[in-house]
Amino acid sequence: MQYYFTTDFNTYHIEASDGTMGKIQDLYFDDKKWVVRYAVLDARKWLPSRRILLSPAAFRAVDNENERVDVHHDKETVRDSPSIPADATLSKEMEMALTGYYGWSRYWLGGMLWGIEDTPLAHFEDRTASEAQSPNEWEHNLRSVQEAAGYRVHANDGKVGELADLIIDDAYWKIHYLAVKSEDITEDNPFYLIKPDDIQSADWIEGDIYIDMDLDVVKSQASYGSKEAIMRELS
Repeated sequence: MQYYFTTDFNTYHIEASDGTMGKIQDLYFDDKKWVVRYAVLDARKWLPSRRILLSPAAFRAVDNENERVDVHHDKETVRDSPSIPADATLSKEMEMALTGYYGWSRYWLGGMLWGIEDTPLAHFEDRTASEAQSPNEWEHNLRSVQEAAGYRVHANDGKVGELADLIIDDAYWKIHYLAVKSEDITEDNPFYLIKPDDIQSADWIEGDIYIDMDLDVVKSQASYGSKEAIMRELS
């Protein structure tokens, strides 16, 4: 298992079993379970006016050397997937259609991170259980990584800084830390790592994240002068 910043994937491409499909445009994450649910493919030259979403359940491997994510599906399979207009809000019904078409694990089933199975790589699931679930029986809590960048992070007694990035793994695609850039110039603007478990609430409309921790506790934790230093620590 390897750790990544979500911004690392800004330069990665999606590689189908029969060729390159396009660049990763964004990632959607679940703000309750704190895990990446979909990669958004920039397919404007290939499939204009459509938004292509691929679950980590479709991923076969991350190729760092060539900056690409290899997927199980071929281009024709992706081309024939349920159409999601580029300007449409992703709905529960659209997710039901996508998971039903691809046979991906339906993460809203059961109590595990990815539903019945606790890994997105187990992408062919028991359909009988999944289709018995109504789309109204789970909450819809997907957020854009791009939109969340810059959100203000607040401790109990003041502002910590702004969300600079999210740190995920390539096995479960779980978010392990929020990398928060401090605004305290006396501290050389260090990065602090905040665990999702420490988040008390979030106002996704106004762009504010509140953690259940005092500022002095945050600043007493390890800080990092760069994102590279964070990855060296986690490696």
